[in-house]
Amino acid sequence: MKTKYLVFLAVFTILVIPAYADMVVKPTSAGTINVGFTTDPVTPNPGDQTLIKLNFINKQTNALQPHVDYKISIMQSGNQVGGIQITHTAEGAVSIPFQFQTAGTYQVIVDIEGLVFQPIPPETATFDLNVGGSSTGSNQTGGTIQIPSWVKNNAKYWHDGAIDDSTFAQGIQYMIKQGIITIPPTQSGQATPGVAIPAWVKNNAGYWATGDIDDSTFVKGIQYLITSGIIQV
Repeated sequence: MKTKYLVFLAVFTILVIPAYADMVVKPTSAGTINVGFTTDPVTPNPGDQTLIKLNFINKQTNALQPHVDYKISIMQSGNQVGGIQITHTAEGAVSIPFQFQTAGTYQVIVDIEGLVFQPIPPETATFDLNVGGSSTGSNQTGGTIQIPSWVKNNAKYWHDGAIDDSTFAQGIQYMIKQGIITIPPTQSGQATPGVAIPAWVKNNAGYWATGDIDDSTFVKGIQYLITSGIIQV
């Protein structure tokens, strides 16, 4: 079942690889390779030791791409605050320790400059990262809402048709079960696989992604999916 959740988290490409299910996945600027990105913890706080985790993914095999030459730039408000110079990974998966000093939105820019010991014209993949807390609030039930900011990207891709309804629902279900998303306690309805998600829920996802509605309003759509049995938690 876990392989089904990856497609929701893929940003531009649809992959089915269990190891990447908790990553945002993007193609590089020229589309030669995909890059998976996440951090541990998912939403870092200033001063905490954070691991920036990257997977380099072969687009043809959907497996880790060995022997990648890459560098990383960590940017905030247009200024570089960290990164690493050009280096090599034989395995295709790396974890890079970094300590963010202040709260805010950062960009992690990954530059690919070589594959399998052959240089290529530089290609980039850029990931936004919110430091200093996830989106947090409450609704009329008095429960807590916690949604990492990068989930808005996934909501936008669903709204724009890049991923289908079933994949979106399975992705939300997975993230709730894994504790990536926290919502107020909600009674699950009887499972109803294959039932279409109402247009208002999809529209709300788009409005939430662009900041036109708040977290509480978006979560009402998630709660509807749970009570109607489309999502099982």
